[in-house]
Amino acid sequence: MPKLTNSISGTATAMKGETVQLNRRRFFSAAGGVLTLAGLAACTSPQSSMTAPTPVAERLPAAAKAPSSPGEALAILKTGNSRFAEGRPEHPNQTSQLRSDLAGHQEPWALVHGCVDSRVSPELVFDQGIGDLFVTRTAGAVLDDTLVGSMEFAVSSPYEVPVIVILGHTACGAVTGTVAALEENSKSPKAPGEMIDFISEIAPAALEVKPVPDKSEHVNNVVRMNTVEVAAALLERSEIIRKAVNAGRTEVIAAVYDLQTGLVDWNPVVA
Repeated sequence: MPKLTNSISGTATAMKGETVQLNRRRFFSAAGGVLTLAGLAACTSPQSSMTAPTPVAERLPAAAKAPSSPGEALAILKTGNSRFAEGRPEHPNQTSQLRSDLAGHQEPWALVHGCVDSRVSPELVFDQGIGDLFVTRTAGAVLDDTLVGSMEFAVSSPYEVPVIVILGHTACGAVTGTVAALEENSKSPKAPGEMIDFISEIAPAALEVKPVPDKSEHVNNVVRMNTVEVAAALLERSEIIRKAVNAGRTEVIAAVYDLQTGLVDWNPVVA
């Protein structure tokens, strides 16, 4: 199996993206999406005339600067994750004054799309605060049309976030359920209610991964594959995001969070 990279570019993934999309369409249910991003109208509410917002550069930790490129934004996320994993989080940008300052304005500099798992809250994992991150979440970090539109919202003016992180995590319940459903019926996996939606989205990645005797290892291998494929599928589905990536303004990164260590693996490859 070819080695997969964690940084996805529009040009390099054009052919792979097409394959991923075809595979996912084969499995995708006709039911509606899993997640909506609430409050988009509030995001562009008029700025309060009473309180001016604190500039991004003043809200970030002292050791960091406001990111002006994908590389700088990614460096801030990596530094924050290191603090979190080492048990020395700074909990930046969480004061009541900042909350008031940002009531009518926001300047997020990254979007993290992850799983709904209660142990993987992006603001905690990356040690960030109010107004720093756009966050979207679904079981297994899968995509749907509403979710892609929400990401396009984050990449568009005035926000133009320089980084989108697709964040999977070890021991993912959605992936574990998909693997189990495929073991029972690989051609037509079953699940209760609308949960078949995310199982149908994860199934193509699960079928690509060669099983290993250790089931936990196998699930984590599927997590890695799925995370990389979601990043590729996002670029294939969204012309807006693809243009931002090709212009060098935004980068889409696949990553996997380890529940045990607290560390994010920024190179989730499957051998």
